[in-house]
Amino acid sequence: MAEGRSTSGRSSPTIKTLAAHTGYSIATISKALRGSPVVTDATREAILSAARELGYQANARGMALRTGKTYQAAVLMPITSAAGYEWDGVEYTQILSGISQALDGSDYQLAVHGYRSFDDACAVARRIAGQRLADGLIFSGVLADDERIAMLVEADFPFVSLGRCRQPLVYAHVDVDNEWASHAATARLIAGGHRRIGLINAAPRLSYALDRIDGFCRAFREAGLEPSLDLVKGGDLTARFGRDSTLALFKGSVPPTALVCVNEATTLGVLSALGSIGLRVGEDVDVIAYDDINVSAYFNPPVTTFYQPIELLGRRLGEFLLLRMAGEDPAGLREVFRPEMIGRQPDDLGGRLSRRRPTLES
Repeated sequence: MAEGRSTSGRSSPTIKTLAAHTGYSIATISKALRGSPVVTDATREAILSAARELGYQANARGMALRTGKTYQAAVLMPITSAAGYEWDGVEYTQILSGISQALDGSDYQLAVHGYRSFDDACAVARRIAGQRLADGLIFSGVLADDERIAMLVEADFPFVSLGRCRQPLVYAHVDVDNEWASHAATARLIAGGHRRIGLINAAPRLSYALDRIDGFCRAFREAGLEPSLDLVKGGDLTARFGRDSTLALFKGSVPPTALVCVNEATTLGVLSALGSIGLRVGEDVDVIAYDDINVSAYFNPPVTTFYQPIELLGRRLGEFLLLRMAGEDPAGLREVFRPEMIGRQPDDLGGRLSRRRPTLES
């Protein structure tokens, strides 16, 4: 880097000022300030350090006029005004935190766009892409056949999805291997002697809910057993849904001896329901949960959990979106995480020879 030169007398430093001060070209300065991946970390840090030293602040309006970009990174966020609605966790706060961490230091600002239904989400995504209200988009809640993905791929608009649809399309995405997690949880319970296993799942229109059913069934078939599909419940992932589903399952003539839960909110409802009918986790019924905000250790009793920090997923979403907005090929921006199993109830793999058959009289 060239020796720093005096910039005294300039009350409002510009990109030219930075170029003169650092010895880098205006093009390199501009790319570094935009967070372009073509600039090395060392060069970017040197330029950002000089910008801080000189008190340089990018003029977002001027940059937008020069580049045709908005410097907005949009995120679709579900909202509801339904009376009595139970929030199903703080996952979206964690996602936004991770995305914000990835965007920190770039010129991009996070813009959250709310929606109330899937049709509304499609309309918002179409408006953002069609009117170029942002330079890129992140969304979750992916359906098996997701209109947003097909539309954005066709429009060649930069986006990253949290989740994968079941269409043969090439697009940037971050996901959890839900098929693997469901299979591993179910296989663990089968190895522990269970045959009647319930799955408290997301609504089946969601792609990852179908992935979980696939993994659930695969574990049974690999053990030479028929899947207990009559014990699969799909819904809105609230604690109320977990509780109601559990109570319904134990009213059946042949209730489950174990349950696999899709998230921590439903697990909370499951534990509440089991306690209300006098069944003990780890003794009468085994429960395996999925957790992405690290609260399962506080359940009473603690349950075996497949843990994947959702903040990490959010950070990767932001990193991938920056690369997509810089022109990176989406084919190389795909990552699927496998969660860590935290075994807090060893008896769910204990192979007990006898167990109580719990029932709830209707």
